[in-house]
Amino acid sequence: MKISFVIGNGESRSGFNLAKLKTYGKLYGSNAVFRDTEVDNLICCDRRMAMETVSKGYKGIVYTRKDWFSFFPYDNFRELPKLPWEEKEKHTQSFHMGSGLHAVNVALQDNPNIIVIIGHDFWGTGSKHNNLYKGTENYEDIIAPAVDPSFWIKQFVMFFRIYPNIQFVFCQPNLPNWQKPIGWDTEVFPNLQFQELGSLIDVLNQS
Repeated sequence: MKISFVIGNGESRSGFNLAKLKTYGKLYGSNAVFRDTEVDNLICCDRRMAMETVSKGYKGIVYTRKDWFSFFPYDNFRELPKLPWEEKEKHTQSFHMGSGLHAVNVALQDNPNIIVIIGHDFWGTGSKHNNLYKGTENYEDIIAPAVDPSFWIKQFVMFFRIYPNIQFVFCQPNLPNWQKPIGWDTEVFPNLQFQELGSLIDVLNQS
């Protein structure tokens, strides 16, 4: 069984030791996660974040957009793969997809059986931006307003439908209190399930 872990930077994963996951599969992370953990594949859609990896000497694999791939003539840089759908409506277009969702697409290129999603919170903290790195270099200020998650939710749904044989597992702490997007029911999407983040390692040990 092949497991891939797609790591977002939502505050829900604060305190969770990502390094423990390396025993079980590859890690696909977004943007500033490299400051704390070396992942197998780092996705930086934002050119400033890609530049930060260079300035700080990060040597792991970094994926960035085609638009500025030529700015990074380094052996560890890769161009983001194409999306598995036609880019018609705004939410289906590559440029309107963030690093977190592109990380899902990169992970899918490795044909996993299971994709475990951590730190993709969707919702703001109150009315404020939800990100572990807010207020730091290349990030919004800590008082920045919450981001509208509607595109992220639609993009995940497209992945659920296109890859029905891959299990998508969303991990959150205090899962009963997490607001699931409307329509995200396991009866609607049989390849979708939810897991308490705190018990994830125990579940992986039993699999």
